[in-house]
Amino acid sequence: MFADKKKASRIAIISGKGGVGKTVITANLAASLASNGRRILVVDADLGLANLDIILGLDPKFTIKDILNGARTPEEVIMRTPKGFDLLPAGSGMVEGTVLTVELAEKVESLMNTLEYRYDAILFDAGAGIGDVVLFFAKLAHEVLLVVTPEPTSLTDCYATIKLLKQMHGRSDFLLLVNQANPGCPDQVGTSVANHLQRVISQFIEPKGKDVSVQLIGSIPSDPAIPQSIQRRQLLAHCNPQAPAASSMNSLADFLHRRMAS
Repeated sequence: MFADKKKASRIAIISGKGGVGKTVITANLAASLASNGRRILVVDADLGLANLDIILGLDPKFTIKDILNGARTPEEVIMRTPKGFDLLPAGSGMVEGTVLTVELAEKVESLMNTLEYRYDAILFDAGAGIGDVVLFFAKLAHEVLLVVTPEPTSLTDCYATIKLLKQMHGRSDFLLLVNQANPGCPDQVGTSVANHLQRVISQFIEPKGKDVSVQLIGSIPSDPAIPQSIQRRQLLAHCNPQAPAASSMNSLADFLHRRMAS
């Protein structure tokens, strides 16, 4: 369930393996939710290697680092995107953003506590892998949305991420989005991936993984419109709204929109 309606629903979008389309999904999902009237903030949670601003075609003057060190206020740093949602950008090539210190964690959590009353949802676009910063944002979130592809390496990393979050933070419920599915049968691919993950969890996560669940919430087909939109630094809704992937993104947003309203 989502948090109290007075506070934003925090959703950490993570993948374990890089290159599965997580950031593109985050940006398009945020735009679709905003089009439904939701107040959305996207936090580029890859603090040391940010790229959300690049995908959106933006050039931020300041980053979250400027807020955390007291140089700027959130109002000075948060950007209003042309797609109707707000972006809290991060920096690129910042070593301090790749190491989670106690001080950094406390400052980020305090900032999120301040911002959560201004939005309906805060999406954390976490970095690749399962480092300390990624796990921290997963801990901060009310929901963890795992993005996975049908490739064996992606499935293995997804399972490892679930296992680690269960062991370290007691996380038992996960939302699952399958990306780059066979365009001829994306729903069947998604169901197959979700069932496979659930079987592995039940077999190998102690105690027997019975309390760990993975809920499939959508499958996005492989679609040439996606790399085209990235190349143009545009979202699917603007670049090719009729693309199959765009339709899947909208369905995902509708699911989360209903979940936030419940």
